[in-house]
Amino acid sequence: MTNLAFTALIKSKGWNQKRLAEAARINPGVFSHRVNGRQDWQWAEVCRVCAALGITLDEFATYYPVAGVRKSSAAMPTREERIDSVLAELRAILV
Repeated sequence: MTNLAFTALIKSKGWNQKRLAEAARINPGVFSHRVNGRQDWQWAEVCRVCAALGITLDEFATYYPVAGVRKSSAAMPTREERIDSVLAELRAILV
């Protein structure tokens, strides 16, 4: 079932699902499954999506309960992931 509130948030921030998926380095098909609740989110994905949208993890949790987020294999994001996250935030500010 589509999470209409989260989809509305994406649009209100000037994104569409495909562009946000690409910015967060998530396959658009997988991203769609996550948004629609057919697959659980992974922690690293949540962090990248929050960075791109400019929202906190707590805000994300209002759309998807913590139980629906799986911890990824890496507990902490890598240096490259942190850099990508910062670049995504800068990209969102500049767009």
